[in-house]
This record gives sequence, C-alpha cells and structure tokens, in this order.
Amino acid sequence: MTIKQQIVIFLKGMAMGIVNVIPVSSGTVSLIIGVFERFINSIKSLNLKAFKLLFKGEFSEFAKKTDFKFLITLILGILAGMILTAISLKAIFKKYEVVAYAFFIGLIVASIVYVYKMIGKKTTKMILLMIAAMAISFYLSIKSNPYPNDNFIYLILCGVVGSLGMIVPGISGSHLMMVMGNYELIVTQAIPEIAKMSTFVHGMSILLPFLIGAVISIISISYLLSWLMQEFRNETLSVLTGFMIGSLPVVYPWKEVLPGMYDYTFHLPTMNGEFVAAVIMAVVGASLVFVLSHYSKKKEERMMRRKQRKLERQLKRQGL
Repeated sequence: MTIKQQIVIFLKGMAMGIVNVIPVSSGTVSLIIGVFERFINSIKSLNLKAFKLLFKGEFSEFAKKTDFKFLITLILGILAGMILTAISLKAIFKKYEVVAYAFFIGLIVASIVYVYKMIGKKTTKMILLMIAAMAISFYLSIKSNPYPNDNFIYLILCGVVGSLGMIVPGISGSHLMMVMGNYELIVTQAIPEIAKMSTFVHGMSILLPFLIGAVISIISISYLLSWLMQEFRNETLSVLTGFMIGSLPVVYPWKEVLPGMYDYTFHLPTMNGEFVAAVIMAVVGASLVFVLSHYSKKKEERMMRRKQRKLERQLKRQGL
C-alpha cells in the first residue's frame, strides 16, 4: 500500500470517526466511501489462526492475512476524527445546531436513496422487512433513557451497543448511546478529556470499558453481518434501509430536548435566514453523498474491468 493510499484511507477513517460521534451512522458513511466490506472482512480475519501467526512471530503473514495496514490506518483515522469532533462538538451545536442537523439530514436522506438502489429485486417481502425495520428504528428514535451511568459493566454494554453504528449501516451508535443515557458522558466529556494530560486518567477510566465492549461487538457482529451480506444481501439491505428511514427524527433540525430528558418535541421551522441556511446545508450534505457514491461506483467499475482483463490474460496464457 502506497503512502498516497494510506493517506486516503486515513481520511476516510476520519470521516467515519467524525460521524461516529454525531447521530449519523458511520457504517453508512463507510458504505458510501467504499471501505465497508473491506473493513468488515479485515475485522473478520482477526481469528485464532491469525493470532497464532502473531504469537509465532510471523508478523508479515499476520499483516497480510488481516489486511493489517489498511485496518490500523483506518482505525487511526477513526480515532483522530472522533477526538477532533468531540472537542469541537459542543461549540458547533451551541451556535449552529439547526444548520448542523440540516446537513446531517441531507447526508442521511441521500444515503437512504443510495442503499435502497443497492437492493436487487424489490419484492413484497423486502418492502415488509423495510417497514418493520423502519417502525423499530422510529420507536428507538423517540424513546430514550436520560440517566448517565458510569458503572464499569454498563459502560462495556454501551460499547457493545454504541459500536454497532460503525459496522451496521443505518444504525446510529451515538443515538443508541443517547437512548442508554451515556452520550454526553462518553462523547462530550470522556473523549475530550483524553486530549489533556490533567484529565487523561479520568477520561480513560470511562473510555476503557467502552472500548472493551466496542472490540467485542465489532469482532463478533462482523461475522454475522458478513454472512448476512453474502447469504441474504437484499433482505439485509432492506432492513438497513428501513433503519435509516426510521432514524430520521434523531437529526430533524427543528426539535427541542425536554428538560432533563432526551425525549424530543418537534415543531415546524420558522421561515427566516436560519431556515434558508439549513436548506442549503441539507442540499450540500445530500450532494456530498451523491458525489461520493458516484466516485465509489466508478471506482468499483474500474476494479471490475481490471479483474476481468487479468482473468482474460490468465485464460489466454493457458490457451483457453
């Protein structure tokens, strides 16, 4: 992997990290920017056989089997994006909350269109799965638990649940943490704390159990998701599309959090300058997804043509 490729992967990881700390699915972003399946397959390769190679000192074989350079570069990008975003998140939302959420909703709506188009034959079964997933996601989007909890076991559970957003497109890990009451504790408190020496230990005391849960979740769920995408691709994409549609209330710009809770009251926008800015940012967000998806599609087509030409050359050498 060249330096240029590593930089591109790092930046894609940053994009995943940025959306991972806001109510948007980083799994959706990874799907759009073309690293989703490679990320899942790389995690899936972290099995007993791989770790045996590591313990034997066969580092090059371990790196090759697990696509380690890609994985570590992407993870470093994710961490960088999460830390930088968490530090500035409070200030951004305090001044530009409506405009920021409008940008996010533009991203999600365009992502819904993108993932929906990936579904092959849209049968009655697929539509019903989509509706069921949408209903569940919508319920989760308006129902939540307001009480933070720094219990070690509960933080591990938050890591298990919150990391789903990284590997399941349409699921917002940040929103799930809001439902569990620990969003502010982890995102706007613990993550910024690790960037300062004076608060590093306290921040890590919260993040360490969360990260343990995240690792457990990512490794175990990746096997299931990889199998589902291979065996039930259309069904899985239908469910994911439904989850994405149902999660829209989380990023609806014109809502208010009820005092002491994460429950919302929704209202119509006021036609003013802020509304115009929100509409513009929603269009910008949607356009960004469409541009990325177009680039990703063209890239996949080029890769397929290269594979086809390589196969043709091999067959030609064999005289077939």
